[in-house]
Amino acid sequence: MRKLRPLALALALAALSLAATGAAATPEKTPKPKSHGYSVNGTVELVDAKTFVVHTSSGKSTTLVRTTATKVNGDALKAGDRVAVRYLERDGKKVATSIRVEPPSVATATATPTAPAPASR
Repeated sequence: MRKLRPLALALALAALSLAATGAAATPEKTPKPKSHGYSVNGTVELVDAKTFVVHTSSGKSTTLVRTTATKVNGDALKAGDRVAVRYLERDGKKVATSIRVEPPSVATATATPTAPAPASR
């Protein structure tokens, strides 16, 4: 029995050292950025040649970059427009992939004229 103990101890140490080197050999996984992108909805505050700023209903402003690959659905982008923007983060910048300009809403507060009541005979 005494001769088996040193052998068992050596086998246990060998198994532990293999487990430790196996764990160190596998690279740690780093989180990947979202590949399908982000979105933001709001009102356009400022439009430049390559950038624009969207102000959300929560009060946050987001600066985005337009490229030649950015798709714009709707009218030309201008300050005051309501937009829905899809974007990706590249090199620390928010690059717009698509911009949907929402059509102006119809004012609901306008009064409609009423027709006069027909005269009775």
